[in-house]
Amino acid sequence: MLAELEAVLAEHDALERCVSVEPRRREDQDADLRLLFADRAWLRSPAGEELIADLRASAAVAGAVRHRSAIALRLEDAHLAELERRLAAGEPAGMDASDLLDGRAFVVGFVGPNTNKALHAGHLRNVVLGQALACAMDRAGAAVTRHSLVGDIGRRVCEAMGGYLSARDGDTPQTLGIAGDRFVELCSREFPREDAQADAASAAGDPNAEEGEVQGDLADAIMQAWLAGAASERALWSRMREWVLAGHSQTLARLGVCMDRHDYESDGIARALELIAHGERCGLFEREAGGGVVYRTGRPEYTTMVLLRGDGAPTEYARLLGVYHLMSEELLRDAVYIEVVGIEWQPVMAVQAELLTRLLQRPSDERYEWAFHGSVTVGGQKMGSSTGQVLWIDDLLDQVAAGPGVSALYEQAQGAVEREQLADIVIRGTLLCSPTTQPLAFVFEHLLEGGSGPGWTIAHAWCHALRSREPAGEAPAPRTALVQSQLYRRSLQRTVKRRDAAHLATYLLGLSEACLAAPMPGPAAAPMLRCVLESLGFLTEAANRKQSTTHTLTGWKDDPKLSNSNAHAPVAQVVKDPHKALVRAEC
Repeated sequence: MLAELEAVLAEHDALERCVSVEPRRREDQDADLRLLFADRAWLRSPAGEELIADLRASAAVAGAVRHRSAIALRLEDAHLAELERRLAAGEPAGMDASDLLDGRAFVVGFVGPNTNKALHAGHLRNVVLGQALACAMDRAGAAVTRHSLVGDIGRRVCEAMGGYLSARDGDTPQTLGIAGDRFVELCSREFPREDAQADAASAAGDPNAEEGEVQGDLADAIMQAWLAGAASERALWSRMREWVLAGHSQTLARLGVCMDRHDYESDGIARALELIAHGERCGLFEREAGGGVVYRTGRPEYTTMVLLRGDGAPTEYARLLGVYHLMSEELLRDAVYIEVVGIEWQPVMAVQAELLTRLLQRPSDERYEWAFHGSVTVGGQKMGSSTGQVLWIDDLLDQVAAGPGVSALYEQAQGAVEREQLADIVIRGTLLCSPTTQPLAFVFEHLLEGGSGPGWTIAHAWCHALRSREPAGEAPAPRTALVQSQLYRRSLQRTVKRRDAAHLATYLLGLSEACLAAPMPGPAAAPMLRCVLESLGFLTEAANRKQSTTHTLTGWKDDPKLSNSNAHAPVAQVVKDPHKALVRAEC
């Protein structure tokens, strides 16, 4: 339908003049579409009059009226009825967008976890946004590789190893009956760490400032032994890394996320040391009196980047530089890389890009892009495991699925949707419909109890579209939803072009509201919603996500260091597979 109208606009050289196409918002409106023009004088000219005449002559158009700088279109009832029939039968009918990216190759980087902890709700926004962008590009016809750059070595990982050696030596996830990533998190919390250190890093706007200084403690000693290739430290590191990554894989599987490729910071160390030595020789880097190597950026927002500490240990910035350099030789050969990353990393990433350009001695690499997002906050502060203000993703999914809000939706859907899928829709919709670059305030009660909000609206519309109904005779076609379905392609194109899933998510919210506004959702409601939901990573198969069994985590309940500070998330009520760390999720 929209393609036909665009063809008429193109014939009259009016495609660029039409700055916006607005669909109807309510069932009681007369116009189905409003074509907005920047130049009102052109619209009143003979050329504009010819355009309106041709629009009126279109078989799909019942009427076209000029009002100020817009043309209001009313579509033929029979045309909308035929559109509904085709959509209900499973035809894409105006919602096919597989030619937009035409097989182009993209790598979407997201998750990027550290192997010293489980994935918490602060990580969830990155996971959801990355998966949404990857799914949108899939639907637009791209060849997409999902990539995760794992922080598997460094100060925090060595702290977890130190916690194990000092307090948990001999324990395993199996002996404690807990998941591997949770076990390593427990070890990490056993390591004594000054809160002021993390506060100083945050205040300085440096997401990894603690790696720049030598502490001279057990974690530093472990790092030195690891760098020297010590067998015992390497063996422990490998075991703990596997425990964490297996747990992460199962958590991601519950969200329908399976990464195609992982790269590791540990693999970038040798290259990082080579680059640092080269940078010193050519005067790009500066060695300080204490033995450390730094890069003077010349940027007021981030003046100095520490690459090598005084004890010879490369910082995360150096490790990332090494990995990015390796990726530029292999992964980015035929693809555009888009890394979804927290906005606090924006100054650092700008410096990293500058260094790669200078070290590679070539123009700025346009194949590498960043899609930044705001942090998840609690009480105005960034959520992080080091603060204790954290809720693990697995626990969040379980508790929202068991909460009163999802229970009410489950009854409404009459069993057509599983509880965990409803929880996923509520959580994912809440995260995706928020402005991407702004902080997102996390309010657990809103997710648990139900009510207003984009996630609940989307879930409610999906239940409304799916639940069984007795035949009600001839019902009018839901005009608003049908018209809005024809703007899917435009919204998807905007998302992949701007690398921002919020555009398509906002469109999904409007389509959901339109489906709810109709007296009857109609047979096309579920296919329309499914198309958009799947384009954003919703509606993963329950069998792929539901991999947990009810289990009380023995040994955690009375441990104050591991207790979840959120009063609504007692550790003893966690639902989790005790053998999670022993099994790799099959993708």
